Amino acid sequence: MNKAEEISSKQKQIAVSEFFEKNKHFLGFDSLQRSIITAVKESVDNSLDACEEARILPNIHVELNKQRGDKIEFITQDNGPGIPRNAIEDVFGKFLLGSRFHAIRQTRGQQGIGITGVVMYSQLTTGSKTHVISKIKDDASAVFVELGLDTRKIRQLKPVRKEKYGLIKIRVKR
Repeated sequence: MNKAEEISSKQKQIAVSEFFEKNKHFLGFDSLQRSIITAVKESVDNSLDACEEARILPNIHVELNKQRGDKIEFITQDNGPGIPRNAIEDVFGKFLLGSRFHAIRQTRGQQGIGITGVVMYSQLTTGSKTHVISKIKDDASAVFVELGLDTRKIRQLKPVRKEKYGLIKIRVKR
């Protein structure tokens, strides 16, 4: 075996959750306070981007509620165009996904970690799934998705879907 093959044979892939855990200080999740700031920033950035692309004056509501212990319930709601039913799992459950990566001028959201990082952090610290409710103008009702991530691989678990009304909830715990 030559040196290149020897080095190549020692390469190993780590789980996303392991990378996340080792690098949470780079990703904005090294303390409860910074995690909350990151969650708010990512959700507001997404709302602003969606409203900007749809040419809608944004109306964004952010709510933080202290739960038992260190658990925080984080709710965000906006008047944006919504997320189509078939795209919810990708928007909240895939890293390196975005609509603005190839834009000539990009002002927000450049790493591709974003709201999926918030979902990952929430799940790793609470063990709870994320609840997403989205309604688009053309649909008569909203859809509720209970979203979990397979923290060993880069993919979503099979989501639970129900028809419902309109909030996004993300629970974050230190």
